[in-house]
Amino acid sequence: MIPKELSINSTEKVYKNIKSYINVTPLIKANNIIDQTFDTNVYLKFECFQKSGSFKARGAINNIITSDKKDLQNGITAVSAGNHAIAASYVSDIFNLKNKIFLYESANPYRVNVCKNYGANILFTNANNAFDEVRNAERDGYKFIHPFDGLHTLQGSATLGLEIANQIKNLNTKVDNVLISVGGGGLISGIGSALKQFFPKVNIFGVEPDGAKGMTDSLKDNSPLTKVEINSIADSLCAPLHMPYSFDVAKKVIDQMINISDQDMIDSMLFAFKNLKLFLEPACVAGFAALKKMNSSTLKNKNTLILLCGSNIDFQSWNQIIKNSQ
Repeated sequence: MIPKELSINSTEKVYKNIKSYINVTPLIKANNIIDQTFDTNVYLKFECFQKSGSFKARGAINNIITSDKKDLQNGITAVSAGNHAIAASYVSDIFNLKNKIFLYESANPYRVNVCKNYGANILFTNANNAFDEVRNAERDGYKFIHPFDGLHTLQGSATLGLEIANQIKNLNTKVDNVLISVGGGGLISGIGSALKQFFPKVNIFGVEPDGAKGMTDSLKDNSPLTKVEINSIADSLCAPLHMPYSFDVAKKVIDQMINISDQDMIDSMLFAFKNLKLFLEPACVAGFAALKKMNSSTLKNKNTLILLCGSNIDFQSWNQIIKNSQ
């Protein structure tokens, strides 16, 4: 049962409120080469063209506009390997908020500079200490914008599901399968909650790296892991833990998890460049990697959507990942 606060009616209200701050990102039918490669009818949702470079802007904005002004008077805080930090920096800039943005010490220098360009107050941390640092900031009066948990974060992700459903319907078709990259689980929970209401028979596939399969293991245990062993080039998918609210929704909407290797993602980065002419980060292309591993007989003559969830990477970093794999 999808929670009432993630109903279509509630999601439509949230979408109306945040729409002026975000891009309605393109959803297109892939070309015949891509269809033939995976033996299914591929549709692509380019959320990588979202403001701040990823879907994270939706939840961050919803958190801000639903907050009391007094809760924001001391500013906001966030923690991230990159994409959520950029989104939090973006909303701090457009809403003129003070901030403490905690970035992992391993964060890509390009992402650090993007945050700085939004005027972010950056502090460096690591996966083991990150959430303790945020709690300390909260005690100092900063409002925590969670990267993947909480009602307002998931409602932001749900607007992406709503947008997809509307675009699919405008194409006079339906969607049978959706592949979504999974980090903390807020994205797949939000999108899945919306799409399952529009298309009850849709199959929601979550995609995780072998080196960061916290959701896969949490679903096996039927409980969100409080510590996840992480080791993957897809830092955007390396959530160090999972949370009860988003996990409770995730287990209602996820039909299957698929695990992929770092090399699978590197191959898919090259595939995306060759076929889309885009330099995309590993997390963004995880759907391609998963689709390659899936049983094509179950996908044949079906409509399969890959969510390109976001990409904040420069050519130098992209090229280095490719070179290191060779």
